[in-house]
Order: sequence, then C-alpha cells, then structure tokens
Amino acid sequence: MSSLLPLSTNIHEPQRLSLARKLILLVMFCLTQFIDTLSMSALLSAIPALEASMGMTEIQSTWVFSGFRLTFSSFLLISGRLSDVYNPKTVFIGGVSTLGILSLCAGFVYTTVPILVLRAITGIASAMTIPSALKLLVKVFPDPLEQARAVGFFAGCGAVANMGGLVVGAMFVQRVSYHWVF
Repeated sequence: MSSLLPLSTNIHEPQRLSLARKLILLVMFCLTQFIDTLSMSALLSAIPALEASMGMTEIQSTWVFSGFRLTFSSFLLISGRLSDVYNPKTVFIGGVSTLGILSLCAGFVYTTVPILVLRAITGIASAMTIPSALKLLVKVFPDPLEQARAVGFFAGCGAVANMGGLVVGAMFVQRVSYHWVF
C-alpha cells in the first residue's frame, strides 16, 4: 500500500529553480516592464512630430496617446483575471509577441487612422504583459524576501523607464525619426 503513495505529501510544491534561471526570468520580466513604460512615455516627445508629419489635429494627436492609455487601463483587470484563470505564461508570451508585432507595424504607418487603431490595440497587448509578469514573478520567487526584492526591482524598472522615456523619445525624434518611438 505504501508504494502507491507519492514521495511528497505536498503535491502543489513549487519547482525549485536555479539562481541563474531566476535572475534571467527577472531580467526578462523587468525588460518587458521597461519596454512597456518606455513606449508610453517616449511617445510624448514624438507627438509634435506626428502632428506635423501626418497632418493631425490636436484632438487626433491626443488620441494617439489616450487610446493607448484607455485600452491599457480598461484591460488591465481583465488581463489579470486571464492570468489567474489560464496559464500566465501563455498570457505573457501572447502579450509580448502581440506588442512587438503591433509596435513594428505602427512604425511603418504614415496615416492617422491606422496609427490610432494600432496604438489602441497596442494598449491591450501591453496590459496583458504586466499582470502575467507579476504572477510569474511570484511563482519564480516563492520566498517572501526574494519576492519583495523582485517586485521592487520590477516596479523600479517601470519608474526608470517612465523618466527616461521622454529623453529617449526626444533623441529618436531628433536623430532618426518619430517612427522609432513605437
């Protein structure tokens, strides 16, 4: 009878990862947070160039920024729930890949309506990455002290990107083109 019992009584015991693997995952999640936030704040520097290049009105250029923020904010809770119900790894990979494809497409757009639509959909993809990355961070770092450090580093990357995004966006607009901001 004892041969039928599992070796461990705790079936839901988390898998232990090596320190190198944990750090690689932390860097990957933080880089995603950094890119999400940088994409948002870098756009502020490019709005005057967008208006001039595409012939946008002030209202349209405001919607380039607001469309992203509106869809991002609206879908953040839904994405968190998707990460809770389904596999957060799948939600994270889907969000990152969709964000990359849509950002690349936005860089090649030269008219107003497609850029507005792409930025709004990019907000949804961006909202998929943050809750799933946090859920995966909690799984990767089960120790409360390590978890607090990892989440703090994750949040710090977003703060640094928010401040540096204006500078990076301005450099892209001045040196290359506003298309690189996306």
